[in-house]
Amino acid sequence: MATKRKPYVREVDCCWWKGNPYYRFYMLREGCSVFMVWVSLLFLLFLFSPSSFATLIKNPIICLLNFAAFLASLLHTKTWYDLTPKALNLPEAKLAAIVKWLWAVTIVFGALVLLLSLF
Repeated sequence: MATKRKPYVREVDCCWWKGNPYYRFYMLREGCSVFMVWVSLLFLLFLFSPSSFATLIKNPIICLLNFAAFLASLLHTKTWYDLTPKALNLPEAKLAAIVKWLWAVTIVFGALVLLLSLF
């Protein structure tokens, strides 16, 4: 037998995440995905129309967007590298070594990409 009472539904404010620093950082990290979509669209433009890409990339606004995307990717990389060793469930000594190794690989790969882009 069902009751005719309405279930209690707690009202949630649209800005519920602003009250807790953990959730604010979470939303910032998830907001980085917008910039990753931007970078993906730039890569697609480069693949399908290199001449349009060359003219677009010289725009100062696009340079600012690319710099913001770079900062977003650094934040994403840092949080990802901090999370990965914890998921492996390894001792604390190995965790620090793995994170340093991941950053070293990232820096070497980034330097290679930068050098290749100059030529």
